[in-house]
Amino acid sequence: MDDAFAAAVHAFLRDLVTHAIATPAYAVDMTRILSLFERIHPETLGLIRTACAAAGGSPRSATPIAAAWRSFHIAARLLDDVEDNDVIHWQQGNNAAARTINLGTGFISLANLALLQTENGFSAEQYLNLSRRFHQIMLVMAEGQHLDLLPRGVRTLETYWLHIQNKSGAFFGLAVEAGAHCGGAASQETLARDDKFGYNLGVALQLINDLNGFFQENAHSDLASGKRTLPFFFITEFAPPSVRRNFQSLWRQAAYSQDARRQIRQIARDHGADAYMLAEITRLHVMAHHSLKANDDPEGHLIGYLQRWLTIPDDLLAR
Repeated sequence: MDDAFAAAVHAFLRDLVTHAIATPAYAVDMTRILSLFERIHPETLGLIRTACAAAGGSPRSATPIAAAWRSFHIAARLLDDVEDNDVIHWQQGNNAAARTINLGTGFISLANLALLQTENGFSAEQYLNLSRRFHQIMLVMAEGQHLDLLPRGVRTLETYWLHIQNKSGAFFGLAVEAGAHCGGAASQETLARDDKFGYNLGVALQLINDLNGFFQENAHSDLASGKRTLPFFFITEFAPPSVRRNFQSLWRQAAYSQDARRQIRQIARDHGADAYMLAEITRLHVMAHHSLKANDDPEGHLIGYLQRWLTIPDDLLAR
């Protein structure tokens, strides 16, 4: 069901592109980016549909909201990759970064057009509240990314937590809260609980991503790419000085040495980075579960996402 809903959301966005963009070359590039994102976590859109159904709304009424969320997600990803000098997935050749920025700007506008499609089933107050919430969260996410760009930005465990809370936490909180809006009758208290559920789920998902990226040896290894995530900051703050020095030396070799990556992972395990992350994922799982009241999720479908998504691969649990 999530796959069918995701397909409907992307079809909705393609239709918006067709009707809103007059320049063929720009429409083709926007559609190409949409096609690439159809394969990037389409199941996350089902979270919005499920929150909508839990609040008494229909999947059809959730479609424009999910389309707006997806469009903002695409814009944020494109702009983040420009800032990280990593646009090769989206554009190549001359002016690749500039063209990626322009596409990101287009998807921000597309998100606003998608939100406007909710007017037929929403009161003016509901629409304004929902639109305001989307833009508030986009600012929070921009703050999180800006922190990463500062010379002394994300350099500690504390600032890394703030970074992922402002990005993954805020954006998944928006997904569940926005989905509940389409039910029409959700109180502010219910919306706040939905936001808290999504927030904790989003941060936990980021930690699982960090766990996989750090401890698994594959083409997407964070160690090979030099990406600093929670295990890195845990070791550089809490391991003894001699271990930290060895860790930093190995880190400088990680891009080209599989043996250095193996030693880094062993240091992280020996000093409890994996145990710390598993404990935090469990804590966030419990907080997400307890943030909802029974009537917020009468069929238990939102809680089901915790069971499906917050699963740790067995090979990561072996020490």
